[in-house]
Amino acid sequence: MTEPSGYVLEPLREGPDFTLYRGRQHGNPSPVLVIALSAEQPSPQALRRLEHEYSLASELDPSWAAKPLALTRHEGRTILVLKDPGGEPLDRVLERDQGHPLELTRFLRIAIGLATALGQVHRQGLIHKDIKPANVLVDDAGNAWLTGFGIASQLPRERQLPVPPEIIAGTLAYMAPEQTGRMNRSTDARSDLYSLGVTLYQMLTGALPFAAADPLEWVHCHIARQPIPPVDRAAVPDPLSAITMKLLAKNAEERYQTASGLEAELRRCLAEWESHGRIDPFPLGAHDSSDRLLIPEKLYGREREIDALLAAFDRVVANGTPELLLVSGYSGVGKSSVVNELHKVLVPPRGLFAAGKFDQYKRDIPYTTLAQALRTLVRQTLVKNEAEVGQWRSALAEAVGPNGQLIISLIPEVEFIIGKQPPVPDLPPQDAQNRFHMVFRRFLGAFARPEHPLIPDAQPYMPSPFKRIRACSRGRSICSRPPFLPPWPAEFGPRNRRGLRRPFSWPPDVHPKASLAGVRTVSIHA
Repeated sequence: MTEPSGYVLEPLREGPDFTLYRGRQHGNPSPVLVIALSAEQPSPQALRRLEHEYSLASELDPSWAAKPLALTRHEGRTILVLKDPGGEPLDRVLERDQGHPLELTRFLRIAIGLATALGQVHRQGLIHKDIKPANVLVDDAGNAWLTGFGIASQLPRERQLPVPPEIIAGTLAYMAPEQTGRMNRSTDARSDLYSLGVTLYQMLTGALPFAAADPLEWVHCHIARQPIPPVDRAAVPDPLSAITMKLLAKNAEERYQTASGLEAELRRCLAEWESHGRIDPFPLGAHDSSDRLLIPEKLYGREREIDALLAAFDRVVANGTPELLLVSGYSGVGKSSVVNELHKVLVPPRGLFAAGKFDQYKRDIPYTTLAQALRTLVRQTLVKNEAEVGQWRSALAEAVGPNGQLIISLIPEVEFIIGKQPPVPDLPPQDAQNRFHMVFRRFLGAFARPEHPLIPDAQPYMPSPFKRIRACSRGRSICSRPPFLPPWPAEFGPRNRRGLRRPFSWPPDVHPKASLAGVRTVSIHA
């Protein structure tokens, strides 16, 4: 980071995390753009975004991006200095039109400029991951420059974990379905094309394709709802409406595969509009051929297993009876990929997903698999706003009562929610185990509610954690919702491939199909 320097700055846009300025450095007549942290005490994530964008300076070209020049400090704040290509932020252009669509010729020129700039980003091996009007500069000629590379990726493909939507990097209103982590698909350059489709939709109609009241609803919109075609909302030629809807396809394979293919068809639309005053329908994607081999990530041959999972989840949500699903198969055969298909159906009922894996080197640590799974639930709770955390605090405190220290000993993060707890009295071993079962059942029941069903995914299962599941499944407090989905490795069957001295077998008192009286058990072989 360079030494502090003086700048004369004029704000262009103020946001919750960053403020965009235009100005000049003292003694230097060249105009610059400055991105400054808005908060006096910014988050580490915001600082890392500025540092990451500065680190990409050698990859960005002034012809299609605002190139970083320096990372410095100004008036006690960290700022990123960019070369000013001119133009103004696209979101300001749209705000000035007060929700009205752009004039069609201007729309097409800006759309072509955007497709050109995004194509250059992808040719550099970058995925922007945050395409939106606030990160676009445009001029009167339709030229476009991209900014906001703070979360850009240099990987050709990466997998987004299903973290709470409040902490997903990016802007939810413009986010591709796979960026939410709920699609069981990877993020790649086509994710940027979806975000570009949202931007073009807003330019064409004056409104976003979806409206949502909270982060989880935004996720549901992108992965499940179909937008109203632009032609039904404004005076838009059919081909432009079809192009926009193709960009907004839920599956990446159904979108444009390249920005250059999109650019070619937008140029055709502009030529027809300027010469004839209309745009005749034409087949889309004729010039859309990728220079990379993109293998679809769709699961093939798993329709029966996925349907069984979805049917079990629907039964639990509808009837309120717990179910145990045993997903078996050898390591690497795709058990987790099958189970991860449930992330999409969890969004509408606001379901919770907790995953934990058995570690053979930690088999002597009690409850380690369940603790890992429930730790993810607690961490998801901690990132909520204060009002929601307060609701969880009340629910969990009521559930554990005076025995909260038992849960804190298993999951230390719980203390951040319910506070310090008094020590619990010593009891004889059997009584202590019964007390733990009761407290654990009530703790899990606080998460498994009709308003947010719970799916614990523990893999592979060993007898000790299964006893906990058995004990909890018999309690009324969680029988209202949760299906259990433990992938059950075939290595634990007669054909041992892990070098164990003897094949694993369920003890009679914990065998799943013999011990869960009143709980429906379904076996799925993956």
